[in-house]
Amino acid sequence: MKKLLIAAFLLAAVPFSSFGWNKLGHDISAAIAQQNMTKKAKKNIAKYLEGHDIIYYASWMDYLGYVTKSGYSNEWFDHCVPVNKDFEYAEGDFPGDALMAVEKAIDRMKDGKYKSMDDSTVLLLIKHLVHFLPDMHCPAHVIYNYRPSNYWLKVDGEAILFHSVWDDMPSLGPHAWSVTEWCEQLDRCSKAEKAEMVSGTPREWVSDNARNCIVAYDIVRPDTELSDPERYEGNLLAEKQLLKGGYRLAYVLNLIFG
Repeated sequence: MKKLLIAAFLLAAVPFSSFGWNKLGHDISAAIAQQNMTKKAKKNIAKYLEGHDIIYYASWMDYLGYVTKSGYSNEWFDHCVPVNKDFEYAEGDFPGDALMAVEKAIDRMKDGKYKSMDDSTVLLLIKHLVHFLPDMHCPAHVIYNYRPSNYWLKVDGEAILFHSVWDDMPSLGPHAWSVTEWCEQLDRCSKAEKAEMVSGTPREWVSDNARNCIVAYDIVRPDTELSDPERYEGNLLAEKQLLKGGYRLAYVLNLIFG
């Protein structure tokens, strides 16, 4: 009982979670990014990907990113991003968050600095970008520090947390598409629309996400059964966020490797 009480306290006190978009969501954003990388960026980054592309590493951080004793990472980052009531980034009490991971990876590799690093370090930083940048676009990963950011509801009669609903939203919506089909359906923006989505800095993207994702709490409400219309509405929000995550990831990788 004591252990259960401790676990319940930790759940209430700590809204952060290791997981963001599920495997499907991460693959979708990475695939969109892959389609929007320049030929030069693809050529330069290929040296570090050990025969794969960026989609292969989309969920790597969820499974191996914290195995520090095995040398996978020497720095811990939470996969969420805290914001305040003004929708601005508000650094939390954690050692690091998704925005920190993105900003540090960019700073370490930009302006050709990656060329002087060993290949394994560059690959690790690529894994950070490929995972953390889309993760900070997940509605449940925008942590509003002035309000509760996690609660219980039901999906198909099963109790599930708000955070988990949004992690799984691509699968909970009306489509049973493959990753390729998701890309075909979502990646249809004009050059002007893409340019508008990637304008600004990662920190400004956090604010954009915060303004857009606050509606997630109206769509997925506490102590209710998630309805089909709510799933559909949630999926529309997820589509926008997955697309932005993909375009912005491509923009950053093009900036570094292009």
